[in-house]
Amino acid sequence: MEAKNVETTKVFYHSEVTTLNGIHDVAVREIDAMYKEAEKTGLKEIAPMQFVYYGLDDKPDTKFTLEIAIVVDEEKPYAGKYKFKDLTGFKCVSTIHKGSINKLGKTYEKFMPELFKSGNKMTDQSREVYHNYVEQDSPENITEIQIGVN
Repeated sequence: MEAKNVETTKVFYHSEVTTLNGIHDVAVREIDAMYKEAEKTGLKEIAPMQFVYYGLDDKPDTKFTLEIAIVVDEEKPYAGKYKFKDLTGFKCVSTIHKGSINKLGKTYEKFMPELFKSGNKMTDQSREVYHNYVEQDSPENITEIQIGVN
């Protein structure tokens, strides 16, 4: 577990209310389309894609807001489905998950007790930063889990 301050970044993003059970469907529907729009718009990705969660808990049917964010170098004129914003920096604790995205839950299960034991108070925001994504079940995936703290 590592404490860190994440800097504000410019993102091209999609926002949607979903549930844990719905994340995969949103990702499959939106990610390729987002990258096509980013390419058509001439955007340059400068850091790994992030999933930003607001109000996420461990219950499969709880509704929360998911933002799928491509970190870009600048905002450009664009009139399509996706939006730009400054993704505000935040204080967090993080850990690294290596392997299948389907096994991220196991890393959360190990990480959360450490977080509570540390005395940090969670905010309603968490993020997953996809440092290396090969495919859903790849053992080569590297995902950083970031939990916002006060």
